Amino acid sequence: MSSYEIKTEERRFSLATMADVVEAVRTGRLGRAALIRESGTKTWARVDTMPELVAVLETDLWSAWDEDSDDSLLDDFQQPEESKPGRLAPAPTLLDEVEELPEASVEPVGIADMDAVADDVQETEIFHRPQPITPSKTTHPRSPRRPPAKVIDFPMAQLPSIEGVHALDLRAHHSPSKAPPPRRSVRWGPIIILGTVATAAMFLWVWFVNINADADFAPRARAVTETPSSLGAPLAEAEVEAVISPYDTLEDLTREQMMEGILDIPGETEFEDALLIELRRVRVDVRSVRVKIESWAGRKNDVPDGVTFNLKVMARDGELDRDLGALGLVMGKYIQHYGLQVNALNIILGADDGLRKLQMNPETARRYFTHRVSLERFLSTAFDAQ
Repeated sequence: MSSYEIKTEERRFSLATMADVVEAVRTGRLGRAALIRESGTKTWARVDTMPELVAVLETDLWSAWDEDSDDSLLDDFQQPEESKPGRLAPAPTLLDEVEELPEASVEPVGIADMDAVADDVQETEIFHRPQPITPSKTTHPRSPRRPPAKVIDFPMAQLPSIEGVHALDLRAHHSPSKAPPPRRSVRWGPIIILGTVATAAMFLWVWFVNINADADFAPRARAVTETPSSLGAPLAEAEVEAVISPYDTLEDLTREQMMEGILDIPGETEFEDALLIELRRVRVDVRSVRVKIESWAGRKNDVPDGVTFNLKVMARDGELDRDLGALGLVMGKYIQHYGLQVNALNIILGADDGLRKLQMNPETARRYFTHRVSLERFLSTAFDAQ
């Protein structure tokens, strides 16, 4: 006997016969979209395409539920209906024989008593009368009016005021237990006293300064205008030239034209520019300057040490001594400041009669700049012709 394999989205199982498949479809355990195939085959088919199952799917699926339904199963879930209490019937009134009452027992009543008795009689009649109770009398029974209660107004904390969106902000309200301190008025008395004292002190200081500024100091001793006879007569120009050397005057004028300070020398090009600036400041017609730094010194190896100079200078007419003296001052300035070890200081001097090649002694130039030698001695000892 062949069996059938069934595959759904959730599981996969097998049924023995076609009758079991039909029963599964009829009871709703197997849907239309389920796949089915006979054991031993590889082709799957939908349940709604099987000829044996098409007729079952076309019938009402709820018929199986109707056939198998058992109404007795629902009896356990039924709740018994609660019996509502019936309306009470009025009790029969037993009328006994009425005895006549003495006249003393019958007394008239006041208006208020008559109203109370009428209300009691009316309520009794309504209770015993077999008629429906209206909702108005049931929900709103009449009650005697009570006197207004006496309310004791106990002291309590002040509730916070409503301030819109800030009503719940507790930080915006002061604590009722801590009342805000009263505002203190400004004490103007101490302020006025302090201001008066400060103003008086300022005026006193101004007065003291003015008094001392106008004091008469001792006059300085005036220079005597009269020439004493012991000084003698002034010298003539010829005598002045014999006493004072013209080289001293020329040296003083050249030193006044020199630039104060030293320019930085980070390299050879900057050294050449510095010498050009210095020489043109003292009016030397320098045409070219060549500097070769052969060694460096200093902690950072940034100070020139061994240097060779090559300069070309054009002398002016009648100012050769001045140009050479100015050249010696500038070169001696840098040699002294940096402590240079000058290997050679070559100068090509141009004049009216042609070019000359000279060599300046760097030590003599340094001594000339430091006032160790005069200009006249410098010119006579510093240069060697080549």
